[in-house]
Parts: sequence; C-alpha cells; structure tokens
Amino acid sequence: MMHQKKENSHGFGHGKVLGTTSMGERGQIVIPREAREELELKPGEKFIVFGNKRKGAVILVKAEMFNKFADFFMSASKKFESMAQAIFDKNTTIPEDEAHEPEVDEKGPEADEKG
Repeated sequence: MMHQKKENSHGFGHGKVLGTTSMGERGQIVIPREAREELELKPGEKFIVFGNKRKGAVILVKAEMFNKFADFFMSASKKFESMAQAIFDKNTTIPEDEAHEPEVDEKGPEADEKG
C-alpha cells in the first residue's frame, strides 16, 4: 500500500498553510513568498476580502476567481430562474371553475360591521 507524502501537515480542506505574516500599523499584510509562488500571485493582484469576526477569520480570494464564480452563478441562476418560472406557471394555472370574478355581496362591507 503506497502512502502519499503530505506537503504540509497543517493542511485545511484542499489548501495548506503557506507561511505566517503580521499586519503593520497601516493595515498592510505581506503575503509570504511561498504563498505568492504557490498561488501564482502577481503584484497588483486584486482580492475579495471575507471575514468572520466571531471566528477571527480573514479570507482572501482572487477577484479573478470570484468573478468567474459570479459569472457561473449568474448563468446558472438564469437557468434555475427559468425552471422555477416554468414550475410556478404550471402550478398557478387557475381551474376554469375558479376563473370567474369573485362574487361580491351587494350589501357591501358596511352591512357586516353593523350586523
């Protein structure tokens, strides 16, 4: 039985720890060289920043990747929207015996209040 060597024992999900960093006084964080090389990050690269205050987590996602996800999601949502509309249209057809205008009591609502 072959064992695969783990690249880093501090993995998480499909990622891995690529170094440590700290935030400077102006809020700037340097991404470690190993991370920049592994993830092919270039100067000027844009990121979407996600965070969870309770968990103390900050997540950076390449804007390029997030835009690809958003494009996929929007095209998929259009398909789901049309499917949902078709289902809604199918389920909201009014049976012919209920398609008439509701009958209105000629006495009007005031008659009910006066009793």
